[in-house]
Amino acid sequence: MQENSIRLPSEQHICQSILGFYDYLRIRIRFAFWMPELTKRIRIMIVYAIAVISLIALLVDYYIYRRIIRKHRFGKWMRVGYIVYALAVDLIIVSALIFYRNSLDRESPQLLHAVSWVFFLFFLNALPKLTYVLVSLPDLLVRRITHRTSRLFGYAGTALGLCVFTAMLWGGSVGRSRIEVRRVDITSPRIPAAFDGFRIVQFSDTHIGMLIHSDRILSRMVDTINALHPDIVVNSGDLVNSHVTELTPEIVSVLSGVRAPVYSVLGNHDLGVYIHDTLKLSPEENVRRLLTLQRQMGWIPLVNESRFLTRGTDRITISGVNFPANYKLNGHASSMCGVDLERTFDGVPDSLYNITVSHAPQLWDNLLVAGKSDLTLAGHVHSMQMKFRLGKWAWSPARWMYARWSGLYEEGNRQLYINDGIGYVLYPMRIGTYPEVTLIVLHHGTDTRAKTIRP
Repeated sequence: MQENSIRLPSEQHICQSILGFYDYLRIRIRFAFWMPELTKRIRIMIVYAIAVISLIALLVDYYIYRRIIRKHRFGKWMRVGYIVYALAVDLIIVSALIFYRNSLDRESPQLLHAVSWVFFLFFLNALPKLTYVLVSLPDLLVRRITHRTSRLFGYAGTALGLCVFTAMLWGGSVGRSRIEVRRVDITSPRIPAAFDGFRIVQFSDTHIGMLIHSDRILSRMVDTINALHPDIVVNSGDLVNSHVTELTPEIVSVLSGVRAPVYSVLGNHDLGVYIHDTLKLSPEENVRRLLTLQRQMGWIPLVNESRFLTRGTDRITISGVNFPANYKLNGHASSMCGVDLERTFDGVPDSLYNITVSHAPQLWDNLLVAGKSDLTLAGHVHSMQMKFRLGKWAWSPARWMYARWSGLYEEGNRQLYINDGIGYVLYPMRIGTYPEVTLIVLHHGTDTRAKTIRP
């Protein structure tokens, strides 16, 4: 009588199956994950990035399977269960993107939330295990050299993996919802005496369509802004994530509660280029409606234009540069071309202190060359929602793409401040970089200096 039992596949068969399935999905994604508004280069980057990430996750689980699951002689059901679990979880990003691409309503906030949480759960599963694997690998070298079993690095890898897991849980809960206030003091002889103590509050990158419980977070943001008693408020773009319909009447009511003049510019997500069905709402119509709603909220959109700010008999200027529509989704370029600074600064005297609001910090190079803007306020980067700090030292993956990515920068007597934003994109998590509201206080002085005060 033949025994009814599960026959486990060999390691060779497992590896071949994984790689074969991976190859199939790589080819499938190439055709399925096609977005006409993306450049060819960006589409290729996305496809291969997802493919590489999925493959790394599979290799990590294969290592764990060999080192732990098989070695400790777990039962057959446990071993099969782990293989099924690894394939399902490690390929969940691929599945989510294919599902999203074939969905009839890709602009649904509920669908975007679901996809973002899929990304979060994938990395919550993969990154702690990757940490364990990278740290425990020296145990293999020790065993080969000494012919003795070593578990030291394995224990260290387990501890660090748990730390990564805990940090990610924190980032997905408290980290993405706790608002942090930073203060920046700017002193310059170009700041008129009447503007000494002038208070500017900046917020950026709300990405309303991606926010979970957006009304709660935005209400706390508005209360935080009002508690700082600003003279003016600046929004540096990406108010919405995909389209103007994210500004529901409830959200409009909340944002209308800011008790100070709000000057705003458009970011790349505000332009409507992320909308797939342009028959319902073209990018031009999206921008028109968004500007109309902002004006209804009492905001002052700066559409590549400048305004005078008056205090007593003294004046300064504020200018706004919208994200250039010709850049579309290529907002990570190291420099910006084709920006009409001449129009933006038309009628602005060089003798007056100027504040320029730009969504993209890359514009600062253009402003420096043109000799414009004493203080530039930007957003866009939000430190890629991950920042590690040790004293004055800070690091983020954003450093790989941006020369300037967070906080205060100085060049001669000019300053750039990059706000880390309120919302999030792709995954609902912030580690080491809380949602930010910035208080900027201007001071009249004999020399130019700037200072950031962190909480």
